[in-house]
Parts: sequence; C-alpha cells; structure tokens
Amino acid sequence: MNETLKKIHDYLISKGNKEEDLALMDTQSVYLSIEISEYAHRNQKRENGEEYAEHPARCLKRYRKMVGIIENDPFCIDRDLMYEHGVPFDGVQELCLLHDVVEDTELSFEDVQGIFYDCGFKTYFDLYISDPLKRITHDKSVGYDEYISIVLKNPISALVKMMDLQDNLQVLDLVELNEYTYDRAAGYLKNIYIINYVYHFVEKIWAYIKEYRADESMN
Repeated sequence: MNETLKKIHDYLISKGNKEEDLALMDTQSVYLSIEISEYAHRNQKRENGEEYAEHPARCLKRYRKMVGIIENDPFCIDRDLMYEHGVPFDGVQELCLLHDVVEDTELSFEDVQGIFYDCGFKTYFDLYISDPLKRITHDKSVGYDEYISIVLKNPISALVKMMDLQDNLQVLDLVELNEYTYDRAAGYLKNIYIINYVYHFVEKIWAYIKEYRADESMN
C-alpha cells in the first residue's frame, strides 16, 4: 500500500473506521478524496472552531445540490446532458474535497497524485484532477487577482472555486463581522461573479436541470 495512504488508513482506523470499509473506499475516487481530505485537515479548525474538513465537505454538498446528485443513486443525473450544457462533472467532486489540501496541509501534490496512481486512478487523475488541483492551489507569491485568472483557465478549477467562495460567504458563521470581514466577503462575491461571467455556470446548470426534469417527466 502507498505509504501516505497507509498513514491515512491508520488515522481513520483510530477514529473508528474499519479497514475493510476503507479498502472499499479506495476503489472509488470520490470516497478516496474524502479519506485524503479528512486526514489532511485533521488538526485544523476554522476561526469559529469548526473542524476544517467540514468546509470541503460543504463544497461537495453544494455542487451535488446544484446539479442534483443523490448519493448512491446512479440514475439521479445525466452526465452526457450535463456536458452538452457545459457543466463539468468528472473531477469536480474530487476537487471540492481536495482543493485546500496541497495549499494548506502537509500533503504535497505528489502525495495526492501518488495515492490516486497507486489506487488505479492514474488516467482519471491526469485527465480531470491534476491540472485543476494545481490551478486552485494558491501560490502566495502570486496576487489574488492573478490567482483567479489562473483558476479560470480550467472549468473544473473555476467551478470548484465558486463552491469554495460560496461557502466562505457565510458571514453569519464568522466570529466577528466588521469592515475587514465585510470587504473580504464582498471580494468573494465579486470573484464568484467574475467566474460566472466567464463560464455562465449558474445559467448552464439551471438549463441542464430544466431539460433533465423535462425529460424525466416524459418517461
């Protein structure tokens, strides 16, 4: 087993998970990402004391709610129709969970890549996760506006950044609401607008949902 993944398993087992359940999770890229996220953010808390891992989990939940994904229901979406409407699917759920791992934890890009490779997801990682994960990881030597322009060059990283910024907009979860946090939230909203101006994800997702629901009602 991959050395880093073994550490992840050991940690999750210490939290009450069963080895056989983790082995099954390793065979599904989204659940593998959940493992990585929970381990990577294990010692981190947000300003309000919340476990940091709740943030990427909410980003995933937000994306699933927007496009209609229901866990353990393989017929809840139409992937081909999503792509016809310009709505990314492959790689998005994984990146929702992984988007802060390389930037904010001790795990490197190579650590994450190695786990996916060793679990049989090399092609999938290279096609759908590698580039957007690099783009969404903020190199602090780069200004935020330039960072957003980097994120925008891949629709997967752009869509996940919208999920990230949307979750950060929950100002009533802050420990203090002052001029600084107001300006920060305003910046988040501005960048959501910029991303949507480029990709029109909000409109594309709504168009997909309308057509999907219409098709469902006819069956």
